Amino acid sequence: MPGQHTKPAVDERHIKVEKAHNVVVAHASGHTWIALANDEGELVRDQSGNPETSFVVDRGDYTVRSDGKLKTVSARTVEIPQLEAGADAASLRLTSNVRQKHPVDGVGEIAADGKSHATITVVKLGADGEPLERKKDDDEIFLRTTGGTLENDAGHPLRAVKLSSGKATFRIVSEPVSRVVTIEAMGAPPLGGAELRLEFV
Repeated sequence: MPGQHTKPAVDERHIKVEKAHNVVVAHASGHTWIALANDEGELVRDQSGNPETSFVVDRGDYTVRSDGKLKTVSARTVEIPQLEAGADAASLRLTSNVRQKHPVDGVGEIAADGKSHATITVVKLGADGEPLERKKDDDEIFLRTTGGTLENDAGHPLRAVKLSSGKATFRIVSEPVSRVVTIEAMGAPPLGGAELRLEFV
């Protein structure tokens, strides 16, 4: 029907990672991205287009999704090299408190009314994927979004947050337009970045 938009097909596979495994390996074809999600939503997305993608994980239940064809998804045990002394590689993870999720790809949904908001949590992770909660984990994290408005808890616009013991929260307020937006968090190298998608509906 005129005015309706058909969402692209998403192929997905569910996988349970047992204690003995620490990596999920996905093979796909005809894709532009492969993503890993759990019941809280999308955790990480690889947009390299490579036919094989590996995600370091803890044990638990996961869903691998792609806009192409997933050929195989498997859990493996891979020896992860220890960091050299003095190295402090880390990454970020973004999650939201949104309860309503899209039934196909699990993207969180909030009302496209220009006033509804979601709380976003940014957490600093060590090389082993575990949260870092040290006092020195007080990095300044810069934020971007492709839509909506980023605010602090007091409702003031912001473009960066400062971690406290490796964690910080902020809000995104919707706009009165139905669309999918991407929130991006970035730290100074070698700290990696993270993205999170939400949909205004």
